[in-house]
Amino acid sequence: MAGGTRFAKGFTLIELAVTLTVALVLAMLAFPSFEGMRQRAATRGAANQLLSFWSQARLEAVKRNAMVKVGVVQTNSGAQFCLGAATTTDSADTTPCDCTVAAPADAATTCDVARFPADMGASQSEWNRVTLSGVTLGGGTLITAIQPAVIEPKRATLTVSADDGTITVLGPPGNFSYKMNLSVDKFGRALICQSTASTHNLPDYADKKCAN
Repeated sequence: MAGGTRFAKGFTLIELAVTLTVALVLAMLAFPSFEGMRQRAATRGAANQLLSFWSQARLEAVKRNAMVKVGVVQTNSGAQFCLGAATTTDSADTTPCDCTVAAPADAATTCDVARFPADMGASQSEWNRVTLSGVTLGGGTLITAIQPAVIEPKRATLTVSADDGTITVLGPPGNFSYKMNLSVDKFGRALICQSTASTHNLPDYADKKCAN
């Protein structure tokens, strides 16, 4: 039988402590990057939802051959908000439809074209903690007095050219602060751009900035 001493293989307590320390340091270094990625994704998602909603409203105006108004309803200084689209016969309509509920008490305020989110609950989960920062699109200029913008059906332009403007959203709370705009011109054309008031920049929108 061959002689010799056999040693058990494994980590010593010191080696294990060093490994855990290194892993903890790497996790701490990676967290801000992960947090920023999460915030950027949520902000982009909200901006894309604004663009999709506006595009749907323009399409519906043409399909229905009817004017469609698009407005925002907000509460709690923009912490809760929803989008609503409804047909209208008034080219200068100043009252947003009630997107807070599917069937409002006043049937005349129903969003009969579209609304988002489906449930304007306290969680606002479909916005991923993104909040409303400002609205200049439509007749109002204050977040506390928002008026809708009306789309005419023939060319899908705004019925009141001076109602062009932006809807600005602020990314979820965290280490970074991102602001994105849905910018609509008098012809009803819309694009997503980074707000010039954004504290931090989204790399893919570095050359796509606009004032809100």
